[in-house]
Amino acid sequence: MAIWVTGDIHGSIDIAKLSYRRWPEGRLLTRDDFVIVAGDFGMPWSGSNDELYWLNWLNNRPWTTLYVDGNHECYPYLEDLPVTERWGGKVQVYPEYPNIIRLMRGQVFDLPAEAASATRRVFTMGGADSHDKEWRTPGWSWFPEELPSWDEYAEAERNLAAADWQVDLVISHCCATRWLPAVLPADSLAEGITTDALTTWFDDIEDRLSFRMWLFGHYHTDLMPDAHHRALYRDIVAVDELLAEGERA
Repeated sequence: MAIWVTGDIHGSIDIAKLSYRRWPEGRLLTRDDFVIVAGDFGMPWSGSNDELYWLNWLNNRPWTTLYVDGNHECYPYLEDLPVTERWGGKVQVYPEYPNIIRLMRGQVFDLPAEAASATRRVFTMGGADSHDKEWRTPGWSWFPEELPSWDEYAEAERNLAAADWQVDLVISHCCATRWLPAVLPADSLAEGITTDALTTWFDDIEDRLSFRMWLFGHYHTDLMPDAHHRALYRDIVAVDELLAEGERA
């Protein structure tokens, strides 16, 4: 029962990193193992044959795919998915693809881990602000639901309080404002750092929450700004190894 995490796959654009050729470790996983995508999963969107091919391909990988949502998701589709509970938190399961599961916003999950009878407590909070929304079409390629609602923030804080503000992992799409100088490209920094409600809220959460590792995507980079934060894009990391490295740092 291993847990792996990677960054955005953007539908078919970056999904090849999960192929056996690019990631041979995937051959050794089983349905009890989890591969978590840290946002911008991006499927389905238009229902094209290309999307259906890749959803079927991913559903038939030997592991179970989990994901938090990013800013580039088709939110009208997600709104229509049934909501159920699994591992102690709310999820949405694709009816046609039961091995692809969305971990909803503001949830705390106890995911089975490698050690016998062990779990990893995981807090999930998807969403992010699209820096390119002025070039996107509202209702088709951009949706205001990309940022959490105040109800979702409130639910997140209730669930964290119920967990005594202690988790092993945080998995989100974007990060707290304080880490933006470390993860944004130089040209973005030259234009100035733009904050939003979610990055500001994450700043507050960072000061209140006890966690061992915070994993996020969104910035199309692979780096660790410190021993307890990891930005992911192309890399696929084993959580237990990453936690061990963090403890040694």
